[in-house]
Amino acid sequence: MKTCEAIAAKICPTCGGEIPRDISFQQCPRCLLELCCLPPAAPVPEAESASKHFIQGVPFGDYEILERLGHGGMGVVYKARQRSLDRIVALKSVRMGDLASPADLARFRREAEAAAKLDHPRIVPIYEVGEHEANPFLVMRYIPGWSLAEKLPEFTNASDVRAGQIQSARILATMARAVHYAHGRGVLHRDLKPSNILLDRDLEPYLSDFGIAQLADQESALTQTAELIGTPSYMSPEQAAGKRVDCRADIYSLGAILYEILTGRPPFQGARPVETLRQVIHDEPLNPRAINCRSDPELSIVALKCIDKDPARRYPTAIAFAEDLERWLRREPVLAHAPSPALRARRWLARNPLLALLIAGLVVGITVTSYLLVRTQEEQRRKSIALAILRTESARQLQEIWDSPKPFFAIRSETLAAMAGREPVRFPGNETRLTLAFVVQGNPLDRVLGAASLLQYVEIQMKSASPTATRLDLRIYKRQAEAILDFIAGDVDFLQMNAREYVEAKASHIGVKPLLLGISSTAADGETGDTAVLFTRKDSGVERVADARGRSMLFGREDSTLTYWAKVHLANAGITQRDMGKVSYLGDAPRQSLSDSHDALGNPYSDMTPVDAVVHGRFDIAVVREVRFRQVAERHELVAIGRFRDSGYMIAGQPALSATAAEKFRNTLAQLNDRQMLQTFTGFPKQFAPCSDSDFDDVRHNLTAAIRFDSNETPK
Repeated sequence: MKTCEAIAAKICPTCGGEIPRDISFQQCPRCLLELCCLPPAAPVPEAESASKHFIQGVPFGDYEILERLGHGGMGVVYKARQRSLDRIVALKSVRMGDLASPADLARFRREAEAAAKLDHPRIVPIYEVGEHEANPFLVMRYIPGWSLAEKLPEFTNASDVRAGQIQSARILATMARAVHYAHGRGVLHRDLKPSNILLDRDLEPYLSDFGIAQLADQESALTQTAELIGTPSYMSPEQAAGKRVDCRADIYSLGAILYEILTGRPPFQGARPVETLRQVIHDEPLNPRAINCRSDPELSIVALKCIDKDPARRYPTAIAFAEDLERWLRREPVLAHAPSPALRARRWLARNPLLALLIAGLVVGITVTSYLLVRTQEEQRRKSIALAILRTESARQLQEIWDSPKPFFAIRSETLAAMAGREPVRFPGNETRLTLAFVVQGNPLDRVLGAASLLQYVEIQMKSASPTATRLDLRIYKRQAEAILDFIAGDVDFLQMNAREYVEAKASHIGVKPLLLGISSTAADGETGDTAVLFTRKDSGVERVADARGRSMLFGREDSTLTYWAKVHLANAGITQRDMGKVSYLGDAPRQSLSDSHDALGNPYSDMTPVDAVVHGRFDIAVVREVRFRQVAERHELVAIGRFRDSGYMIAGQPALSATAAEKFRNTLAQLNDRQMLQTFTGFPKQFAPCSDSDFDDVRHNLTAAIRFDSNETPK
C-alpha cells in the first residue's frame, strides 16, 4: 500500500525497506509473509455469564434445562425439555450472556433470520426465538448422536476403506443438496466444517450453525471484523483475503471436508491461524493420495476440484458437487475426470493440422505476453497475501492497544482500507486530512472495520464536490469525555455526541459547529428523536411523576440524553435526587442476572434491562423508549407515568474546521441512505439531517432543571 508522498517512511529492521508511518507495527508487508514468531493467541476463558441465566433443573417460561451440550465461539447449547409439548429440544444462548456487545447480539439475531428462511429436512430447524432476563435464545430441533468431526476418524481409518468412503460420500452429497437449497434461498453458510454437520443414530446428516451466515440481500458490517469470519482450515482463499464471496466459498468448504475424510487432515493446517491463512491464500494442496494412498482416485480429484484456488474452476453449484458424488456412488465416471489440457490440445491438433500451423506463428508473441501476464498476476497475488496478513496483524495490535491505558486508537485512511481488504482510493494531486472520531461500545474491531466503507464513501463524495481530495482518518475512543476534550482542542475534526454534550461543549467553546442531527430509525415522521416513558408497575402505588418521592429510580446510562430528559421531567414536577429513595444508572452495577443480587443489573445495551429491574421489584420507576414499553407493558402489567421526547445524537465540527470542509462533510452525510454504512454510528440512525444551533435551544433551556435535580435545589 502506498500513501501520499508527504508521509515520511520508517525503515524495516528485517529487510531495510521503507514502511509508511501510518502502519502501526515495525515490519514491511513483505516481511510479514515470514511471520512465524508470534505466539498463538491465548484461549478465551469460558464465559460464565450465560450459565447464570440458564440453570439445570430450573424452569423458565416453557422450558427446563436438562444439561449443557457444548459451546462455540459465540453460543452455548443446552439440552432442554419443552414442557407444553413434552419434547426434547436444543436451546442456544449467547455465550457471553450479559457481557454480550451489540455486535454479538446482532450476530445472534442474524442466525435466527438466516435459519428462518430455510425449511429443509436436512437443515436443523429453529422452533422459537425468545429472550430470558435480557438474554436472547434460540430453540432448535435436538439431534441425538454425534457431529461429523467425532465420527470422521472412523470413516478415514475404517478397515473396509471403500465402505467408509461410501458412507462419507453419501453424507456429503446429502449436505451439498441442503447447502444448495440454502443458496437458492439467498443464504451463504460461510462456516461449513465437520463440527457443524450433525449425525443422528442412523448416521443421517443435518446442517447446523448459521451464526455467521450471509444473506444475499444484506452485507452487514457486523460480519466484517478482523477476527477471521469462518474457520481458517475450511475457509476459501477469497474469504480468507476478505473479498466478496458467493456460493462457491461453501463448495470449497465441502471439498475441504471431503479432503479431510480422505486424508485425516484438512488441506491446510498451520501451527498458528496466521500460518494457516498464508497457506490457504498462497499454497497449493497436495493430492490426497500423496498423504493417504488408500484414498479413492476419483474422490481425490473431486476434492481437488472443490478446493481450487480459482472459484471459476470449482463446481458452479453445490448440486453439481452432489451429483458428481452420486455418480461415484453409482460407479459412473465423475465429471471431475475431464481430460487434461495437454490431452485435449493433442486431439485438437490431430483434427486441425492446417490451423495448427497458423497458431505456431503466434507462439512467440503469446509466450511473451503470457510471461508478462504471469509476472503481473504473481505480483498481485503477493500483494493480496501481504494485505491479508497486514489486516490480521493490525487487528491483533489494535486489541493490545485497546487493553492499554491509552485513551484512543488512531488509524489512517489507507491502513483502514487495507485492514478491511480494500484497495485504498488513490487521488491525484494534493490531499487534505481530516479526522472522524467515535466512542466505542463493545468490540473495537467491529467499529474499526465497520467504518471502512463509510470513510471511503465520504472521501469519494467529498472529492467529487471539490478539486482538492480529502482523506478521512479514524480515531476510536474508550470514553466520551476524553474524545470531547481532544475535539475542542482541535485534534479531532468531527465527533458524534449527544445533544446535551453538544450544548455543554458549545458553552465552553463558542466555535463548535453543529453539522448534522441523527434521525432515529424508530422516530415518527417529521421527528428526529424517540419518545421515551417513565414507567412503573400497576401495583406500585405511583400514578404520576409527583408520586416519585421516596421511590427508587433506575435511569439510563449516566451520560445519555435519555437520563437527561428524565431528570428534567422529574425536576419540573418539583422532585430532586434527595427526594427519592434510591437512584441508580445503567452501567453502574455489575452486569449479571437480576436474580443474583439485589443491586445487580443486566446488559446496559439491552432495552429489557430497565423493564426487568421494575418487573422484579429492584426499582419502583425506570425509563425506557416507548417502542419497547409498548411491547411489554400489557404482559408485565406496567403503566406509564410520564412521556417525553429524547433528543438523540448529532455530529459536530471542531472550532478550527474550515467552512468549506464542514459544508462538504455535511452535504455528503445528509445524502447518505445506505443503512449498512449508517450502522457505524451510535444509535443506528436511518439518516442525517443538517442542523443549526437553534435546534438545541430546548436542551439548553432545560439544562437548569437537570442541574437542579442533581444539586437537590428546590425551584424558586
